[in-house]
Amino acid sequence: MWSRLREVFARELVVLVDPTNPLHARRRKQLTASVGTMFTLGMAAAMGVAPRNAYDDPDAPRVQESMRLPDLRQQLAQLTDAEAGVYIRQEHMQRGDTIAALLRRLGVDDPDAQAFIVKNRTARALFDLAPGQIVQAEVDEDNLLVSLQVNLGGDAAASRELVIERVASATAAGDFSYKARVNTVDNDLRYEMASGAIDGRGFFKAMDAANVPDEVVAQMISIFSGVIDFHHDIASGDRFRIIFEAGFRDGTFVRNGRVIAVELINRNSLHQALWFAPEGGPGGYYTFDGRSMKRPFLRSPVEFSRVSSGFGGRDHPLHHQWAQHKGVDFAAPMGTKVFAAGDGTVDFVGQQNGYGNIVVLEHAGGYSTYYAHLSRFATLRQGQHVSQGEVIGFVGQTGWATGPHLHYEFRYNDVPQNPLTITLMEAPTLTGKSRQEFLSYTSSMLGRINALRTYNVLTAAN
Repeated sequence: MWSRLREVFARELVVLVDPTNPLHARRRKQLTASVGTMFTLGMAAAMGVAPRNAYDDPDAPRVQESMRLPDLRQQLAQLTDAEAGVYIRQEHMQRGDTIAALLRRLGVDDPDAQAFIVKNRTARALFDLAPGQIVQAEVDEDNLLVSLQVNLGGDAAASRELVIERVASATAAGDFSYKARVNTVDNDLRYEMASGAIDGRGFFKAMDAANVPDEVVAQMISIFSGVIDFHHDIASGDRFRIIFEAGFRDGTFVRNGRVIAVELINRNSLHQALWFAPEGGPGGYYTFDGRSMKRPFLRSPVEFSRVSSGFGGRDHPLHHQWAQHKGVDFAAPMGTKVFAAGDGTVDFVGQQNGYGNIVVLEHAGGYSTYYAHLSRFATLRQGQHVSQGEVIGFVGQTGWATGPHLHYEFRYNDVPQNPLTITLMEAPTLTGKSRQEFLSYTSSMLGRINALRTYNVLTAAN
């Protein structure tokens, strides 16, 4: 218990010492109110033990005066009439649920409401709810639907909320109809912080131990994908610190959002990234000195793989002849996702002899990349633009392949290069007004990271 209390105290201390934290002002107000309350209670206690004064003297004169209270009966009656017979119920969407089954569990017996939901395009969003989502309904004393609300998703900053409600007719007394709308509701956006060290169990186990959500881990891998291969470069003893958005609604967690800042010490090399959106420009990740983190090409275009054959001369596994291997083979299970290594245009998608199913992408500056032996393609056509990290196919064993793997070639002016060692163009650096904005923003975010370091030191004492 004491360990838990120390951890809570450490977290609150981080909020109080970090003026940039969204909860900083609120915690200061709460602390001020608490101190004021304690002061007031102290005065009351002092009065309780103080010597007798005139107010305690039974012989002191007393004056009785009548006080006229306001008549609240009409207001109470209106309040009672407005809320009489209206009940609020909540249910979780279950796997295989129908609208009829959901309404029945909510206590709704209203054929008109059910027919409206089935026919109305907006209301039919209820059919797309995932199991576990909460649906809230207001039901009157006759089990008719008054209103229904459900969260349809969104991001950490805002949610889309479906509202179905009963509306009284403007022409005929007692008649009503149903309407549906989707509102955008702001969430309470908070910054969550996590840190840890990587041991012999590996990177992903370390992330689980630090309670880093899977979608945040995926973002971290994507941020550093141009400089680090998380399947091969991560070593025991590496450390990480990460700050990410989390959205809450009425105190209840909604979803995680974007990684705001991340720091990774990999083999004694420090890597830092910060999300920044210049005024009037698209957002992206930058190093703390203002250099874009996005590299022209990924280190590895395959999800969860290992290098099974490198670039250069080798004994061909099928022909058993010494030959030049023009690319790198990434061994991976059948069906593993294959990503576009960089922004480009589809030059070829189809079959080519020993390559089997292959995708060829053309990139700016004379670069091209080849992805061979695919089991199948993503939806691609010649001339289509693809973005870095976009899925273009899936690992297979087509063509001259002895097992499932991706044959990946990287070419410059059609001359094969070793994709694991080639030095690629440096990313651009922010300049001018954008750089000044960035440096100001960076100063604030460094304060959060330093607060995280302080928190680590405090909790380590436990």
